[in-house]
Amino acid sequence: MPLRRSDVIEMIGEKSILFLVGGVVSILVGLLFANYNYGGYVTGLVWVLLLAGVGMIIAALYSGTKVREVGDCEAQCPYCNAVNRLVAAPDDDFRCSYCQRLIPVKDGEILEVHQVRCGYCNELNFYSEKNDVLICEKCDHEIPITVGEGKPVRHVPRAYTVTDDERLYELVLTGHGQHKQEELIQTLQHMLALNRNQVKQLLEETPVTLLTGITRKKAEMLAAQLAVNEGTAEFHPLGE
Repeated sequence: MPLRRSDVIEMIGEKSILFLVGGVVSILVGLLFANYNYGGYVTGLVWVLLLAGVGMIIAALYSGTKVREVGDCEAQCPYCNAVNRLVAAPDDDFRCSYCQRLIPVKDGEILEVHQVRCGYCNELNFYSEKNDVLICEKCDHEIPITVGEGKPVRHVPRAYTVTDDERLYELVLTGHGQHKQEELIQTLQHMLALNRNQVKQLLEETPVTLLTGITRKKAEMLAAQLAVNEGTAEFHPLGE
């Protein structure tokens, strides 16, 4: 992963501050011991502390000069066009500091990214020549992309994407309660466009098929409406 110039400078700064604080503390402790001296018994320790403090301060100053040696390479993000400052030319993918997208890099060059809108939710997505497959960032549907001549088209495993169920279903009423029978009758009248007597006859013949050839989403919605009024319904794919 390419190193960011700001991160390297921050590490150098932290190291310099650590040496500087340690040096100042060492000198202060040495001067404190020298002030009380304790009959000359700590003279050696005083000199050790003073010399160590001076050494750490010199190390802090030397470490600070290393900032000038940090490389400065500009890498423009192909997504937001912001300039990322690295210590060297990138040799691997890295994340943009501004838009947080992963910038594709190949053979030391930042790749061009292409835009494509999801056919399901119209969300704008990006891809580069390093992508074999593309999943929408918003709805998780797979988006077909051109992967280049001579390259086989790959697909994302179904477990990693949202797929629409294209099968047709039948909705079957399997039972009903007694406490909300009036509400259930009204719901079925509206759902099936039947009169009251026809609906009451259906309730006496459960299990009974209410609708066939409907999508899964519609079957789920209608089953939920029936469940509110104590109607028990199941839906099954046609022909299975």
